[in-house]
Amino acid sequence: MQISVSRSALMEPWLLVGGGLCLTLLVGSVAYLGSPVLVPVLIMALLIGFLILFRPEVGVLLLFATILFKYPKFLEGSGWLTINNLLGLTLSAILLATIAVRKQLWFLKVRQVQIFLLIGLVIFVNWIFVARIEAPAHLSRLDLTGSTVERYITRLAFLIFFVAFIRTSRQLLLITATLLVAIFLTVPDAISHSLTAIGAAAGKVETLRATATVGIEAAKNANYLAFICLMGVTLIWFALAEYRGKLLRLLGGMAILTLVLAIVLSGSRAGVINLTLLPLLLLGQSGMRRGRVAAVVLLLVLSISLSLVLVPQAIRHRLGTFLPTYQEDKAVSQSTELRLLMLRVGLERFWESPVLGVGIGNLRWMNAMDPTSGGLPLAAHNAYLLALSEGGVILLGAYLLLFWQTFRDLGKTLKLSALAPDVNLKWLVLATRTNLILLLVFSLFTDTWKEFYYLLILGTTAVLSQLYQKAAEQSWIRSRSSM
Repeated sequence: MQISVSRSALMEPWLLVGGGLCLTLLVGSVAYLGSPVLVPVLIMALLIGFLILFRPEVGVLLLFATILFKYPKFLEGSGWLTINNLLGLTLSAILLATIAVRKQLWFLKVRQVQIFLLIGLVIFVNWIFVARIEAPAHLSRLDLTGSTVERYITRLAFLIFFVAFIRTSRQLLLITATLLVAIFLTVPDAISHSLTAIGAAAGKVETLRATATVGIEAAKNANYLAFICLMGVTLIWFALAEYRGKLLRLLGGMAILTLVLAIVLSGSRAGVINLTLLPLLLLGQSGMRRGRVAAVVLLLVLSISLSLVLVPQAIRHRLGTFLPTYQEDKAVSQSTELRLLMLRVGLERFWESPVLGVGIGNLRWMNAMDPTSGGLPLAAHNAYLLALSEGGVILLGAYLLLFWQTFRDLGKTLKLSALAPDVNLKWLVLATRTNLILLLVFSLFTDTWKEFYYLLILGTTAVLSQLYQKAAEQSWIRSRSSM
């Protein structure tokens, strides 16, 4: 099975002419109904639209960038006329046209897409039977059912676009490079925020924690910032094992130290737990060679030294505090107590309906009505607990099946990489598998399945699997023909 899209199917004259007419009509309509000021913007959109017709992977890359980055309000659009929606509609039109030409749904053969559709079916059944329970009027803003369903639909669309249109090693590397660029546009602002807040924070640890107002949207949350940086460390480490050079390794080492500093400054205890686990994963996957062990030890020594010098004492105290007995900072103690309370309340929600859960998006308003929580709309801060309480064992089982299949596919791809070394992406297979393990650990402490990280891991796994499967088949055919 091959996920690549025939270029000739996308170059059909009728498709280009039809697409051009539709885009031109869109420009004219919006310019007529809206403001003439929008015309230059829409002309640019028209040009980008034509480019996407020829190169759908450009559309996927742009869509990925809009998911990652914060962009100015005047570019965001309003109502249904947003950048994300326009890109999604354009890619959907191209996908439908390609399906009409090829007369097959090749992307549905990808296991990650199949299981993600299964999750959608579980969510739909959940919505029919339990999730439509309405919150009281005064708690309606805490009813997240609609936003959860909408988020699933957009994530499904992105995953399908990813596996349908990202079909070469170069395109996959471009997606990975975009993530790294986004990380390094975000990290300086996050570090600066933490270091410049020392004087004004008056010792309040939550004010000191590194977050970003520039760059990746999710980085405004300190915990998510930590995981993004962890992904960056993993990608850089394994890339340096493939792309040699003293200058490159020096720059890579400095980049890793910067990311580690951002993780510690975030004050994320989940981030530090994963950071402690990371050296074992890196050495375990890349091999316990003397040079690599020495590199890890050197990076650890430098990271600890930087942390002792630059990280405020309040953050260091927070990172060392996992029990609610710590009293020097009430915010730290309260954070731990609330997490323990949420664990207990979340399990109570699960036992109320262990099969279907209490309903997708209903957890927070139900917690607010529970006297046990003191009327607080507690968030799960645990992806497993959130799935279990809102969707029951069925939804959690579907997610675990998705991650198990992804881990299994990465293992198979790693074996195939020995048969097809010309692909030169073994390092990305190892990095993706490491990030998947980190994701599963990090999910014990945050609602990570709401964000984009796991979609990138799923899509990258699917494309890597197909690239290596195709290359291995071609290698086998060549070996047979030469006999």
